[in-house]
Amino acid sequence: MEWKEMLENIKKENGEVPKPLQLLGELDETLAINHIADKKFAYSKATLSPKYKALIALAVAIAMDAQACILNNTKAAKKAGASTAEIMEAFAIAKFSKGASALSSSASALEWLAGNK
Repeated sequence: MEWKEMLENIKKENGEVPKPLQLLGELDETLAINHIADKKFAYSKATLSPKYKALIALAVAIAMDAQACILNNTKAAKKAGASTAEIMEAFAIAKFSKGASALSSSASALEWLAGNK
């Protein structure tokens, strides 16, 4: 499938093409095509429902501070049937996980401080 056709399909499915993907395609179509293929592969498995896949993607985007992905995955979760309450729960879990990661990453500094009171 050609890049232009992929863009049209994304626009039909989502109402828009995410700006970062559009820019990537303008700079290197092959990288953009590979990115879309990776997503297609990741989402092709049938074990998790589309709603849960969208909620996982949303939580990861929040934890990684990927602003465009947060909005796109919020829309995708809603489109896949997630309620606002489910989306907000994913936000809460991601927020906690991001904070827990900061705490965990700081363990050696905290240990050093504790030993040097």
